[in-house]
Amino acid sequence: MEPRFTRGEYWLLGTAVENQWPVRLLIDSDLELHVNKTGHGLTREALIETLHRLIALGLIFAQNEVDPPISTPQQIERALDETHWRFATGGEREKKNTSYGLTQEGGAQWEAFAAPDWQKYIRTSRHLNDRDDSDPSIRIAICADKSWLESYFKSKCLYDPMHVSLGTEEWDYIAPWDVTYWKQLEGAHRVRFQARDVTEAQNVKRYPLWHPQFFRSLWCAWK
Repeated sequence: MEPRFTRGEYWLLGTAVENQWPVRLLIDSDLELHVNKTGHGLTREALIETLHRLIALGLIFAQNEVDPPISTPQQIERALDETHWRFATGGEREKKNTSYGLTQEGGAQWEAFAAPDWQKYIRTSRHLNDRDDSDPSIRIAICADKSWLESYFKSKCLYDPMHVSLGTEEWDYIAPWDVTYWKQLEGAHRVRFQARDVTEAQNVKRYPLWHPQFFRSLWCAWK
């Protein structure tokens, strides 16, 4: 049977699918800018009740680096009022940033409703290039479907040429692949590439393809 969620429950589950989410941001005045979608629409009281219900059902967890796992409405309320830092006994700063995420069961129930196509999911990241200090970063894109990733990469070359230096791309295969903190696939294809030098921008080969965001948006219609 397909799971039944309230709008607020589904919003909270969907928001934490790719990454754990800071609880305090759920009442931030710029929430919709942070998540790039309509907000959850819950009052503070309803938000606390909904988070507590999802925790009690084993669909989400909430935790930080200081306290035991969050489980009560009172703990959730305190998490909503957190600042990023607090002062511990003795005056030293102590990190406290409670976030929530999906459990394996929560992820499975979200999948049963959303029916995502993980083969077309593209994960992107960037990191400092230790091999060449003159190049600020290396970009990385990973996808289980190689042809889909190749199309994404060509589109990236067209629409974002300053961030792709042709000839620097390196392809490989990783197995297994931790798609998210709760989801793992058998393996995936990965492309690593460097940012383009300013002087290279005029020599970009053009491809008649959709925008890169198109390729990153189709993996799930019910986000």
